[in-house]
Amino acid sequence: MFDPSRRKLIKAAALLPLASSFARLAAAAQSLPGTPAQATFALQPEQPGRLVSDTLTGFSYETLQLANPAFFSADNHALIQLFRQLSPHGVLRIGGNTSDYTVWSEYRGTLPVQQAGKIGPKSTFVLHPQSLHALAGFLRATGWKLVFGVNLKIGVPAMAVELSRAVQQIVGDSLLAVQIGNEANNYEKDYAAFDAAWVPYAAAIRAAGVPIAGPDTGANTDWVIDYAKRHGTENVFLSRHYYRDAASNGSIPNLLAADTDFYAEVDQIMSVADGTHLPFRLSEANSYYFGGRDGVSNVFASALWGADFMLALAQRGVAGINFHGGTLESVEASLGHGVDAATTAADTSARRDAVTSRYSAIAGNAELGFQPRPLYYGMLLAQQFAGAQMLPGRLDAAGVNLTAYAALRDGAVQVALINKDPTRDASVAISGLKGFDAGKLMRLSAPSLDSRHGIVLEGIDGTAAGHSINADAHGICHVVLPRSSAAWVRWNHSV
Repeated sequence: MFDPSRRKLIKAAALLPLASSFARLAAAAQSLPGTPAQATFALQPEQPGRLVSDTLTGFSYETLQLANPAFFSADNHALIQLFRQLSPHGVLRIGGNTSDYTVWSEYRGTLPVQQAGKIGPKSTFVLHPQSLHALAGFLRATGWKLVFGVNLKIGVPAMAVELSRAVQQIVGDSLLAVQIGNEANNYEKDYAAFDAAWVPYAAAIRAAGVPIAGPDTGANTDWVIDYAKRHGTENVFLSRHYYRDAASNGSIPNLLAADTDFYAEVDQIMSVADGTHLPFRLSEANSYYFGGRDGVSNVFASALWGADFMLALAQRGVAGINFHGGTLESVEASLGHGVDAATTAADTSARRDAVTSRYSAIAGNAELGFQPRPLYYGMLLAQQFAGAQMLPGRLDAAGVNLTAYAALRDGAVQVALINKDPTRDASVAISGLKGFDAGKLMRLSAPSLDSRHGIVLEGIDGTAAGHSINADAHGICHVVLPRSSAAWVRWNHSV
């Protein structure tokens, strides 16, 4: 769940004309004979920016997902392959609303009865060692690190310590950090109340030799800043969550518009994170809270949004983004909803979609197998920047909803161009490439912005090999970027 009260959100009423005009604009654009808009992107390779973390890519799942040990296990080869294809150094976060309703089966102390709220899980979940052992096998098979959330809401630090120790002992070096509580802003009246509840947990868990991170808050940038000032030296990284808005307000035009207010908040956090020498992660994020919006969160528009969102944050120094997802049952239960995921579809792909939360980047379950959703492809494009050093550049988008990012790695320059505009193609003149010659162009495309299938990411996912493209003698390369598509280009240094 996500509390939107702490940041400015676009009102639903303001989105109605956007939503109603979107289809008309897209349809009309198909018959426009005009030439592409002439955009420019001037690179400044002599002024390198931030280093992109190897752990840029991550996923977040509800603790309840561990109820079936077969989901995260060394035997789940299909899911392991999708994780490894995405990143060799990713971060899996286990937490969400259900982490604050999870009890450890091996704890023998007295536990109070947790009362269900208006929104959130309706009952506690008992976590057993079997699930942690299976999770450890999954982590070893993928090479990913783990961030694990423990129950703050119940008010029993002793149980959290025992569970934290068990997680550390079972998963070993795969554990990056334990987080205490999930979006405590939804049940603590203010930061001071949260801090008073958090300190006994943190002291006991750290005394047990387990690394911690936090505050894992919702939309509370001020909490992150206060937390960093008080507890920065005790933590592995800083964290908060992000969703664009509630699912009921979701639309493709809204999703593809830049969230400049949030980026300004990230800049505030990064100034504090840099001062404390701590990485900052979005430990839970996605398009729309309350499980995502069907027809928005699970279509090709989410791929363009996801790639742009990740690279915009990487450019600002954010270490990683954990996109929330999982089965429909686990996510809906975290919101206090029952769900019937039964489907009569004969097609395996449709059945996998039916059992999956609307915003999840990977569809499926342990029984049906798994497949990538559109968002996965956007993440895969952005992941090409992991470990690279961002380069500044001046973009003139010529009125198109276009973004551009550049980076330097292993002596090569790479650029991502993302055209989120539903009506206008763009021809982008990329300059600043003197000394770089042979290039390779790979495109991310789909039949339409609302396509659920048919997504192609050339060269990176093995679908196609990509295309050769070279800079001219002046160090300029022209890339034509069709509406509603993206491209990734890499130029090697001249020999």
